[in-house]
Amino acid sequence: MKNIQRIARASRRLRRICTATIFVLPIASALFWFFFNQIYAPSSFIPTSMIPLPVHITEELSDLTRFLAFLTELLPLTALIYGLKKLGELFHQYEQGQIFTDKNVSCFRSLGRILIIWVLCDVVQNPLLSIILTREKPPGQHVITVGFCSADFIALFVGIIILIIAWVMDEARMIKEDQALII
Repeated sequence: MKNIQRIARASRRLRRICTATIFVLPIASALFWFFFNQIYAPSSFIPTSMIPLPVHITEELSDLTRFLAFLTELLPLTALIYGLKKLGELFHQYEQGQIFTDKNVSCFRSLGRILIIWVLCDVVQNPLLSIILTREKPPGQHVITVGFCSADFIALFVGIIILIIAWVMDEARMIKEDQALII
């Protein structure tokens, strides 16, 4: 019984962290792009190498460019936020002591799919962001970057693993339900 209580307590904390992160991420992204020119300036205390952008920026960005960059960043961010929502639902189920249920399996399936979608959104976002960040440059200096890094590969692999785990959990849930019916 102690383990169930500990699982419930840890799940409650993680659910709250997921909920807080859902609100913090878009605000942090909006603030980053709003203050981008101050953050990315040569006199900034933050080294530009610590800010992962698909292209190197040498001049200040216009308000429109920064707004478009923020909108582009919302692609993977939306998938991430939806994933955090599903993760919060999963932790809520654990908090209630519900371990092998339809809802848990559904949450796991959603998490696996969302992780795969997040990778695809990230792969699409990178070229879009490079186009947006270089749109004000003169002809011949526009850049488009396309890439698939090892982190994307790992996230894709983990998404597939989570889908398989959901499949196995669903089988375990069905076996548990069948055993409950046997007298």
